[in-house]
Amino acid sequence: MSTTRSMRKIIHIDMDAFFASVEQSANPFIRNKPVAVVPSYGYDNSAIVAASYQAKSKGVKSFMRLREAKQLCPELIPVPSDFIKYYAVNRQIISILREYTPLVEVYSIDEAFLDLSPILHLHKQTPVQI
Repeated sequence: MSTTRSMRKIIHIDMDAFFASVEQSANPFIRNKPVAVVPSYGYDNSAIVAASYQAKSKGVKSFMRLREAKQLCPELIPVPSDFIKYYAVNRQIISILREYTPLVEVYSIDEAFLDLSPILHLHKQTPVQI
């Protein structure tokens, strides 16, 4: 019979608005502004890959057409996607996560699972505190 004590402790990391947040972090001129990451410049029919929190608060959503998003948020700043930059930031984040446990499963560029079960006693904290 399984007890709570013997159950695995898995943390799911999901970095919301990851691409937009990386772009805002890299460019101080667009920080705290509504940003939409798009496949390329100058194509109003392209779908938004990611929206910043500021854009989301105006109703902008991922996969919305850029021209529709601009109707909701005229001050929206389109930024072309840079997957090499996102991958580099992902590697930095994964490196930090591995400081907590070597058992990290990268699910996607902005998601990972951490298995804390075998090392939880070393941290002297609950999974929520970690």
